[in-house]
Amino acid sequence: MFLGYVLEYIFLQFGKLAIMLKFISPTSFLLLTVVLATMLLMTIPAFGVATELGNAASASFSLQPAQARYAAGDRQGALSELRYYILSYPDSPELVEAHTLMARILIEEQRYGDALIYLNRLGAQQQNSLSKLLMVTALQQQGNWLNSAVERQQLSQVEEIMSQLNKEMFVGADRQLYDCCRATQLVWQKQPLQALIVLRGALDAHTEETMDSSVFNQIGLILRGLTPDELAEAKFMFAATPLNDAIVIFSARQALNGGDMKTAQKLTEELIETTHRREVRINCAQLLDQIYGQPWQRRAIGVILPMTGRYAPFAKLVRQGIELAAEQHHAQDLFVFVDSYADKERGAQAMRDLIEGHRVMAIIGPLTGSVAWSVADIADHAQVPLLTLSHRGDLPSRGRYIFRNCLTVEQQVQALAEYAIEVLGLNTYAILSPDSDDGTDFAAKFSAAIESRGGDIEHWQQFADQDTDFRRQLLLLKGEDPDAPPEEEQEKLNNEVERELDEFGEEIHALPVEELPDWLPNVDFEALFVPAYADVIAMLAPQLAFYDIKNVQLLGINGWNAPQLFQQAGRYTKGAIFSDGFYLGSDDPVVVDFIRRYQQHYGDKPSILEAQAYDCANIMFQVMTQPEVNSSEAVTDALNMLDGFHGVTGVYGFDANGEALRKVVVESVSTQESLNAAEKFQLHLPQVFE
Repeated sequence: MFLGYVLEYIFLQFGKLAIMLKFISPTSFLLLTVVLATMLLMTIPAFGVATELGNAASASFSLQPAQARYAAGDRQGALSELRYYILSYPDSPELVEAHTLMARILIEEQRYGDALIYLNRLGAQQQNSLSKLLMVTALQQQGNWLNSAVERQQLSQVEEIMSQLNKEMFVGADRQLYDCCRATQLVWQKQPLQALIVLRGALDAHTEETMDSSVFNQIGLILRGLTPDELAEAKFMFAATPLNDAIVIFSARQALNGGDMKTAQKLTEELIETTHRREVRINCAQLLDQIYGQPWQRRAIGVILPMTGRYAPFAKLVRQGIELAAEQHHAQDLFVFVDSYADKERGAQAMRDLIEGHRVMAIIGPLTGSVAWSVADIADHAQVPLLTLSHRGDLPSRGRYIFRNCLTVEQQVQALAEYAIEVLGLNTYAILSPDSDDGTDFAAKFSAAIESRGGDIEHWQQFADQDTDFRRQLLLLKGEDPDAPPEEEQEKLNNEVERELDEFGEEIHALPVEELPDWLPNVDFEALFVPAYADVIAMLAPQLAFYDIKNVQLLGINGWNAPQLFQQAGRYTKGAIFSDGFYLGSDDPVVVDFIRRYQQHYGDKPSILEAQAYDCANIMFQVMTQPEVNSSEAVTDALNMLDGFHGVTGVYGFDANGEALRKVVVESVSTQESLNAAEKFQLHLPQVFE
């Protein structure tokens, strides 16, 4: 098999030479081939053949492994898979597709000669529109460096192939590739303005996300080749089109090269503020780096939120909190909002756009845990501070530039444990938690917080996320057998005496069960911690009463604080306490003012989402108003030294790890007044945020 790889490698190299040396004599070419073949076989290790060819996958009559590697960005792995496939299955019906994908990857690797070899191995009947388009691409790119005789021959070949193709044969990125090939053909035909018209159509037809940077690069190359008159005509023709962005960048570069720094700066800074295309922003930012002689940053804050999809309503609330703060400070233009789509890959792209294109000094978000976890490394590597709103895992530990303003699991359980033991004097506890990652995390940290204060965890039961019947778990908490026949269970419940037997097992007397005071728990724990959300508690709380678990203090998390709970199970949760990060009933003037402003602006009461976002924005305002803060590094230092901040969610600074320091609220559902206060939540954070 390895010999097959070697021969295939040799074939590629000689095929490339055949293109280069097409005009030498057959005898000379044969002699050169023999010499080079001998040298190549002696020096294959130096060429690292094993790197590209020796990592072939196990036999599989499918292109799927190669396609999966290519989709994941592993070009070299895809090449190895494809080479193995082509050698192993020469009669496969998917051979044309394999050669085409191989050629596409080789073109992306700028190995145009190798791509042509694979494409030329397809017979005339096997060629399809895509393989022909890729052949045109490879020929055009190779024509930039071959001698003029070969270039003229290739031009003729390109003309012939292009006559067989039209734009309607392609979609998406391949249609864009067709436009680029057509534009190059027009440039070779000395029609540069017509080429720009074609590329303008490519810009019009594709969104920012689907547009490849090669289009802008090609426009720049064409503009550099225009005469002054042609350039003036292009500026007039495309003034009100997307192509104008590329023309402005070209004009700014001309000004910079001509020593007119002021004009270059003005053109570039105006464009980066108005353009909607990522590639244009990146080009502008790179040009400003040159103008200023150092990495340029915009005095702005990026915000990355899931503004499209299932989490859009929550993103809207976060944005409202940020925009309320921006309006209060008359700085609406300070924030740049981008959409993460609640998707890790698209979130990473949005993060790079904020850093590389918009060049913001800091970023707020993301909101969803999976996206926050994936983009934290990007922000830290770029040394741009990220102030996330997600409570997933230990996010601030991902790096020096990662901060978090979010009510965390640790903060909630520590506040609950402190209040339950130090204020209520409770010593024995049970835990009933969902079997999700969140539920397990809450339960484990609550257990540690209680035991570190001298309390005891008597029981820990779990239930499935979708459970609605908690009979089994509740009976186990009571120390009863949930698998006992119903009649035996009932008999045991009805038995009001306790029997004492002698050493022979005979009854010697019967004692009435001592009745407990009606205020004491009738189980072996004083408090029950349930780290679930309001919809679950609304079903669970009545079942506690049904299964006769009495006088137990209920402890919960901020997810309890929703109208659904108090409407459906209010009388069963009376006396319960839960931790939270924001209290509508607060008499703190800062909180009162925020609530008043929010209600005036949006006609509704704010939740913790808007409150945390409002605090994040105000933290950034406090930092950015300092004259010495003029870079991402300076913002990071200022966040680490944040002092004197008074947040509506209790935040007042950050610890050494980047976690927000805050005062956590412990609320009680013990009176009607408290019930009303608890209605501050118009929605609750769904568990799927993590």
